Amino acid sequence: MKPRIRVPANFGKEHINSPVHGNIKLKLKDGQEIKVNSIIMSLNSPVIDNLTSNLTQSTLEMDDFTNSAVDCFVESMYTGDVEKLEKLNFEDVNKMAHVFKVGWLSKKCVLFYKTDILKFENNSYREIEFACEIASRAHFHLKQKQFVSLFVKHVTFDLVSKNTFLQRYLAGFAKVPRRRIDTSLAVASKDLNIIGNCLTAYLSSNFECAKFDENVLHLLQKLDVGKFRQTYPSQFMELVNFLSEILEESESACDEVKSTITSFIKRRRTIVEKGEEIQDTDNATSEMQLDDFEGLEDIIDCGCKDVQSQTANVRSVWRRPLKSQWEVIQPSTPIQSVQFLTLGETEQRIRLLFTFPADERPAPMKTLGRKFEMRCENDDTSVWSYLIYGCIKTVFNSQFLYNVPRDKVKHWTVTKTFTHLNVTCNDVTVLNFNFATDHSTGFENSSQVWVGNCSSVLFWTTYAENLLLKSQVT
Repeated sequence: MKPRIRVPANFGKEHINSPVHGNIKLKLKDGQEIKVNSIIMSLNSPVIDNLTSNLTQSTLEMDDFTNSAVDCFVESMYTGDVEKLEKLNFEDVNKMAHVFKVGWLSKKCVLFYKTDILKFENNSYREIEFACEIASRAHFHLKQKQFVSLFVKHVTFDLVSKNTFLQRYLAGFAKVPRRRIDTSLAVASKDLNIIGNCLTAYLSSNFECAKFDENVLHLLQKLDVGKFRQTYPSQFMELVNFLSEILEESESACDEVKSTITSFIKRRRTIVEKGEEIQDTDNATSEMQLDDFEGLEDIIDCGCKDVQSQTANVRSVWRRPLKSQWEVIQPSTPIQSVQFLTLGETEQRIRLLFTFPADERPAPMKTLGRKFEMRCENDDTSVWSYLIYGCIKTVFNSQFLYNVPRDKVKHWTVTKTFTHLNVTCNDVTVLNFNFATDHSTGFENSSQVWVGNCSSVLFWTTYAENLLLKSQVT
């Protein structure tokens, strides 16, 4: 069998609209048509391959995209290049690459965003907003997280300060899309005082003593209380006091307002009184009371065979872990894999410390190079970031697990081999990290740090209430 043609490849753009082999018609917005060859398009796109080969479609509707974007997309399929890609058609071309699963073109779009969209001539608000909105829409509509990460990493706020940008970006707060709020939190990063000031200013002039609009509720639920208090304690307390006054003075406030404010203030008090890593005194035993686990039926229904097949022994297999404490899983048995279930993801954070025979356990700080962490960044869109100590820079919200299912109940398996760290969620591979090739610059010895069979795993989580740990790990 001859080897399959590898794309991108140059088939010659002069063959577009060929009357001889143009056997597929692409119908554009204004009634125009482009004739293309099904083989050339199919080699680039498995989606088009399925539409033409299996579903025998000879006409494809392209009226969801601008004519300029379709023209660029077709020429790219024929030439393997993106000469017609520009700022005005970028979003539709990127969307087409995503919809039709043209992997190489998606990578070109990411590169174009970094080199061209994020290259500002005047560093004006409009230029920055344009780039930010592209990233925000790509994240929200296409689940493409990398554009927001690139924006946060590469945009410098010189002529337009971050404070000024976010104030304008969130103007008309009640009507801004919710994705803008999530994007603003990512852009603000540690500077949550900006978000707090925007919220206080908005509520001061718009609160009607009865209810919050949906955006206020969303922001209060998403705001990282711990980070805000740690970095800007005075501004944080101003917001807390302001909300407390609303709660005390507004007798007519609806139950949702009271509940949201009370929850926010309670989160603050918990952090003040117990610190960032709260010890759960009620969790004296690590044995899980499954009858009390809200949503157990959902776990069984979600297809987790480990739970379904062990109705009699489920209590001995799945248990609730200790909260915010390191605990050793089977210290005497060599293990490479850990399984756990999460139900809901609010502020979920999980750490795994792989230990080796030569390590002095259980002192986590002595084996920092073998620690893996994952954290839920957005529970609405199921965005999880991760850290692998000794392999990449240890900054959350910069490396992300890929295509995490949005199911409420998630069955996770984290497996370490000699060469890779693999993470699956509900049978979907969301990370397959190669120690030798996927490390960041400056971590060339990562494969040496992680090589070998581990003798145990130490497990740690912030939200034990919403998590079940499999006791018997193989």
